[in-house]
Amino acid sequence: MRLSINWLQDFVDLTIPAADLADRLTLAGLEVEALEEVVPDFSGVVVAKVNRVEPHPQADRLRLAEVTDGHTTHQVVCGAPNLSAGQLYPFAPLGAVISGGHKIKAAKLRGVASAGMLLAEDELGLSPDHEGLMEIPQDLPLGQDLAAALHLTDVVLEVAVTPNRPDCLSILGLAREVAALLNQPLRHPEVIVPEDPEPAHTLAKVTILDAVGCPRYAARLLLDLTVGPSPFWLRRRLQLAGLRAINNLVDVTNYVLLELGQPLHAFDFAKLRGGEIVVRRPHQGEKNFTTLDGQERPLTPETLLICDRDTPVALAGVMGGLESEVTEATRQVLIESAYFYPGSIRRTSKRLGLSTEASYRFERGVDPDGAIQALERAAQLMAAVGGGRVLAGRLDEYPQPIYRPRLTLRASRANAVLGTALPREEMRQLLTRLHLPVVQRDQDTLEVQVPPFRCDLEREIDLIEEIARLAGYDQVPVSLPRGELATRRPPAEARLRAEARELLLGQGFFEVINYSFLSERLQALPGDGGEALRLANPLSEEQSLMRTSLLPGLLDALRRNHLKQMADVRLFELSKIFIPRADSELPREEQWLSGVMAGAREESSWLASKAPLDFFDLKGVVEALLQGLLIPEVSFRGDGLPAYLRQGARIHAGDLELGVLGELAPQIGEKLDLEGQVWAFELNFQTLAAAAQPFPLFTPLPRYPAVYLDIALIVPEEVPASRVAQELLYHGAPWLVEARLFDVYTGQPIPPGKRSLAFRLSYRDPEKTLTDEAVNRHHEAVVQALQAELGAELR
Repeated sequence: MRLSINWLQDFVDLTIPAADLADRLTLAGLEVEALEEVVPDFSGVVVAKVNRVEPHPQADRLRLAEVTDGHTTHQVVCGAPNLSAGQLYPFAPLGAVISGGHKIKAAKLRGVASAGMLLAEDELGLSPDHEGLMEIPQDLPLGQDLAAALHLTDVVLEVAVTPNRPDCLSILGLAREVAALLNQPLRHPEVIVPEDPEPAHTLAKVTILDAVGCPRYAARLLLDLTVGPSPFWLRRRLQLAGLRAINNLVDVTNYVLLELGQPLHAFDFAKLRGGEIVVRRPHQGEKNFTTLDGQERPLTPETLLICDRDTPVALAGVMGGLESEVTEATRQVLIESAYFYPGSIRRTSKRLGLSTEASYRFERGVDPDGAIQALERAAQLMAAVGGGRVLAGRLDEYPQPIYRPRLTLRASRANAVLGTALPREEMRQLLTRLHLPVVQRDQDTLEVQVPPFRCDLEREIDLIEEIARLAGYDQVPVSLPRGELATRRPPAEARLRAEARELLLGQGFFEVINYSFLSERLQALPGDGGEALRLANPLSEEQSLMRTSLLPGLLDALRRNHLKQMADVRLFELSKIFIPRADSELPREEQWLSGVMAGAREESSWLASKAPLDFFDLKGVVEALLQGLLIPEVSFRGDGLPAYLRQGARIHAGDLELGVLGELAPQIGEKLDLEGQVWAFELNFQTLAAAAQPFPLFTPLPRYPAVYLDIALIVPEEVPASRVAQELLYHGAPWLVEARLFDVYTGQPIPPGKRSLAFRLSYRDPEKTLTDEAVNRHHEAVVQALQAELGAELR
């Protein structure tokens, strides 16, 4: 909102400079983003009177004017068509400087001396108009500096009005704030409408068929108007406010919009069929409407329309129609001043992509009572600048009056919130300065009737904010908050996520964060990722599907690293995947932890050669991760692998399946131009969290020595070593505390289809020292149990 200081002073007396006012407004919540000083592009120009006009002896289009500035008489040669004796005009005597830096010097035009220059608006840099001499008020003192006489020196503040303060989208609204800040009285423009005896209701009629969308609609009818350019003062104020002057009748509606904040519209009354205004929704068959800008706009059933008896003539609260606009031939005008439901205007404006000065205010909320004040002001000004007559009586339909709430303010509560000690009477005075009617209910309580122009005041806390705003936020004491602060213990799953990250980072992995969207090319990489959910409005084809696995994104990151000559890479991601559901539009979200490894086991050095990663490197990483997360009873099974794994195992914790690990099928690497083997693991993190122990259990250090025995068992090749170790520990309990595999052998003399597994067994009793005799008996029982369970043979 551009605020002219000269215009503002019509409403309130300023007691501080404009720069200080900008600071005060900013501290009060109305940020001033810019301060622009407006200075005329001329100097030395004064108000002068033309005493006499005579023909030029040598030119038909030029005339001689005798001009006086009240002190000196000058002879001026002028060719303006509107030059007239007895009129006041801007005059640049010798030595004056006009727009563009041109200095006035004595000259001869067609043999006649000219001592000065009578000026048009473009020569003063005030507008592009060069149709004739600038017309100025005829009551200005002779010889007065023109810039001072017309108040051309000004300061314009660019005020950023927040969406909840539509009352400040006008000169009156900002003046109300300034008057409160400076504790100065607020002046309203004097509105006296010269009414003609002829009544308006005999010619015009207003009907509201949608009282929800349009609670109030008022109108005035003016006849015998003349369309022409607006007077300079009106055009000047519109220009400083950032609006373009159109003609005197339309300019009045824009002027009142800026002055009072109420959007208006002027209809050419002669084009309204039946002289009627009907506020309604579109009829069946009304699909499009052409607005003032010549664009055809599509209509929907919820679009609110202003219509005549037969057809739409305006989009309510947004823009008028092309067929009913004011033109040079207009002589009769119906002025609209209404209140529309903000939500309806906002939806129409957004749907059409059409934002106007009117819709900007209507969609935030205007003063329903201010519609009448603005209507009367517009009728007054339009009659003055258009030379018409205002028919008696206004048309005002208000079927559903809008009432603002009455709020209660507790002084004790306000001081408690603000940390102040303001007396109740001071609070009452502050609210009164904001033009909020206040009555005292008891020693602590004030009752405030919210005026219709303050649609943002709904609760007691809003009034407390107003008190702080006007008293000054600098008056609120600065104090540190008091209280006992306790840090909440993060939930178990959050702690588990943090520990998983630390464990993988400690093993040389880097965490990546990929988009949840991926392309069909990446989605198809694992081969059994399932059907993915397709986005209705993807950012691009590369992000058109919701991922059902973390592996494609990790593999793409691995590919990018290989392109940068980074061959030894370990990456992991802990995030969500999205599994489509047949019974719902929304997918099932699951947390997964996945990782990929490629390249060498460690960097080559003088001490060791560069050996490639293998299955046991991957298995060791996963085992260390699960051990660190306190996952009990971990086992690996080689059956039922997904198709995208060439070799690998399924990971279990007891009866819970946690995920899979293994080498990716070679064709996956070939599709991504990856060289060498790629190892990967996928873990369902929600299942991990369910299986994890909440905290490690303390085990005291052993007091008694262990007895170590080695055992070599011949078992079928399909029996995994983990199964053998599990059976050893099961049957060896409670003395057998560890069974560690240290050798695997196949070949002679081991029969085909079998292999030898050698374990080192640790026997220990926490209560006593075990004897060799007792351990041997227990050991023989364990061997017999394995022979029965697994068909094992002692080697």
